[in-house]
Amino acid sequence: MVEDHLDMLRQTAFSVGLTDEEIGVISLICHVRRYGKGDELFSEASHGSELFIICKGRVAVEVALPNRPDKRSERLATAASGMIVGELALVDGSPRSARAYAMEDVEALEIRSDEIHQIMSAHPRIGYLVMKNLATVLASRLRNTNLWLRNELLWSR
Repeated sequence: MVEDHLDMLRQTAFSVGLTDEEIGVISLICHVRRYGKGDELFSEASHGSELFIICKGRVAVEVALPNRPDKRSERLATAASGMIVGELALVDGSPRSARAYAMEDVEALEIRSDEIHQIMSAHPRIGYLVMKNLATVLASRLRNTNLWLRNELLWSR
């Protein structure tokens, strides 16, 4: 893996608390993926088993609103360098809750669920820290969603 990608992995919320050696173990299962503007990383309701760490470019995350006449989708977030998308696939394996697509040319590190789970089984400390880090990311996103929802409810009534 290119040193730039190792540095990116070191700087993400995914690897907080991991040693360089532990990050090296995870780097062995990182797959570099490139997407052109408009390309989907994943679609809403699709089966997913990987997460993506954005190295370059920006990724839009949105949900479909099929019953709204004025809008077909709503953007939930824009992910940029160092951010993670698709992390729920590693936690529960359910269908994707949103769509993610490249807003410009994107380079990302893909981590597949089956590969990270093998590492987590073989290296319990890595497993603990990765799941703790994912829980922190998810908790932050849930707090932001709660704030957004509260404001929407407050101003729509």
